[in-house]
Amino acid sequence: MDTRKDQIIQASLKRFSHFGFNKTTMSEIALDLNITKANLYYYYADKNALIKDVLMFIHEQITERQSEIIESYDGNLMDILDRLLELRADFLREYYILHINENLEWIKGDGVGTIIRRVHIADVNSTIDLFKRAVDHGEIILDEIEALANCFVEIVIGLSLIRSIGDMLSGIPNSVNVDSILASQKLATRFIFSNKLISKNS
Repeated sequence: MDTRKDQIIQASLKRFSHFGFNKTTMSEIALDLNITKANLYYYYADKNALIKDVLMFIHEQITERQSEIIESYDGNLMDILDRLLELRADFLREYYILHINENLEWIKGDGVGTIIRRVHIADVNSTIDLFKRAVDHGEIILDEIEALANCFVEIVIGLSLIRSIGDMLSGIPNSVNVDSILASQKLATRFIFSNKLISKNS
């Protein structure tokens, strides 16, 4: 990544994480970087373009860590799922205000919705990879792995949204809710998979 762009993304992420997308201006980001607003617009034509790169930066960080966790699979599906949920919770705590935002108007911006969809597809593909490993290892029997992976990701995301809807409506972040989100996600995961795991004693 271009060094200046990397600096812009880091500065933007710091502001976005503290104030949210809507309450952060391009002028403030330029001031943080000690550059002119014109110079900032040279790299990013508008804030939506910058938001897209920030979202992709976060996603790439998560994806790299997810891959490492999935690569460590060795017949321990529930442990891996817990570690993946805990990883997501760590990022959610750090970027909670981006999760709730003051409102979701920025999603309507050009290309941002496409980025969110791309992130979802990548999450599903990672889950497919994990489920296939568990099936190949003989730990679990699953039909229609792709559909089940998509459903599982939607459940995990849905629980996160439901548990934080009050913060979304109020616009007041309360990252303590992340513990509640994680607990619900782990409980749902056990409800879904515990009776599907093949006994090691059979």
